[in-house]
Amino acid sequence: MDDPKRMRQIPKMDQLMAQETGRQLARAYGYQETLQAARIAADQIRQDPGKDPGDIFKEIRAILKKQKRRHLTHVINGTGVILHTNLGRAPFGEETAEHVARLMTGYTNLELDLETGKRGSRLASFQQDLESLTGAEAVAVVNNNAAAVFLMLTVLAFERQVCVSRGELVEIGGKFRIPEVMEQSGGILVEVGTTNRTYLEDYTGAVTENTAAFLKVHTSNYQITGFTCTPSVKELAEEAHKRQLYLLVDLGSGDLGYIPGTDPKETVRSVLAQGADLVSFSGDKLLGGPQAGILAGKRELIHRIKKHPLMRALRIDKFTAAVLDETVRLYKESEKQKIPVLEMTSRSLEQMEQMADALLKSLEYEAGDHVQLQIIDTLGTTGGGSMPGKDLPGKGLSIRSSRYSVMEIEERLRHSEPPVIGKIEKDQVVLDMRTIFPGEMKELTQIIKKVLDI
Repeated sequence: MDDPKRMRQIPKMDQLMAQETGRQLARAYGYQETLQAARIAADQIRQDPGKDPGDIFKEIRAILKKQKRRHLTHVINGTGVILHTNLGRAPFGEETAEHVARLMTGYTNLELDLETGKRGSRLASFQQDLESLTGAEAVAVVNNNAAAVFLMLTVLAFERQVCVSRGELVEIGGKFRIPEVMEQSGGILVEVGTTNRTYLEDYTGAVTENTAAFLKVHTSNYQITGFTCTPSVKELAEEAHKRQLYLLVDLGSGDLGYIPGTDPKETVRSVLAQGADLVSFSGDKLLGGPQAGILAGKRELIHRIKKHPLMRALRIDKFTAAVLDETVRLYKESEKQKIPVLEMTSRSLEQMEQMADALLKSLEYEAGDHVQLQIIDTLGTTGGGSMPGKDLPGKGLSIRSSRYSVMEIEERLRHSEPPVIGKIEKDQVVLDMRTIFPGEMKELTQIIKKVLDI
């Protein structure tokens, strides 16, 4: 039963909003937003006897901050994961952002051929350069790689069989699975081989009159090691073409050969050179551009795909086209270091140690005895399922405090403005220098000082 005396301690809304704290919150967050938060806070206090009515402004402030965090905000990534799915994957460089901002705040020639004055293609600005970079006869672009695979199978294998190794029946984020994508596309999945060993004869032995293609899927988020076997792209292509079948490759990540430590046989150009008819890959994973699904390969197949009704449903918007255009330009003009994904993957240990040392020195002079800071070795990763099992050695700053637990430090960093996302390892909070932009260092210093009360 409600305590009448306790209920009377909760101010009326007009009185609460008229108080100085209420007016301050209204100026900071907006009158209606603050009023709504006040009503929510009052209801929570009424329903929870453990809440003190005298803390209502504390409750209102917490609600307003939580509501503000629902909106997208800039985050400092100290995880060492470059293509961090939860943090938006590939970041764009400042030059790219400025160029795209100019295009987005006005009109563009997205589908206008300026030479003829007639309607053109929204891929025209970058299509030829992307074909040159990948070695493809033609390319098509849709909104993500899952869409690219779906479209490829719908156009080329509707109501026909597609042979896939059991070791490549992957599930990606959000529980999207190759068998389910195949089913929705109208293709008929034929599983061949075993989880760890699939031979060329497993593919050829499964071919029937209704077979359309062999599909090879990059195992982007896991590795099968040990007693394994899988035929090469070249072997599969030769056998597929003998039987007048397609070899389709879902490469997942658009490696163009500029990432240290990647397999040169798995670049887009190499896979096409080995005989794949079509390759699908992401615009952001390794390529460092926007989220997009790129299909590269034979001109006749790309032409068929572009004519399919699904192509319009899955097409990219003007923002994606603009960012991809600028990303491809940076590759073409040998300005790849302006692409953050490439810069971060190639960042040297010396560079990262210098960053960590600068951060340490900016903090240690004012740090009290309750704070322990140390430069440590780290292991980052490309992320996004692009290079499974391949760590990127780096340098980071370790943070401990006798005043706050590791969990409290991590939470306080995450609730800062802007939020700082680190990682907890061996009872310490670690900020990996690989994924921190040099331009964020000054702001990061101030945030750490505030979080640790130094």
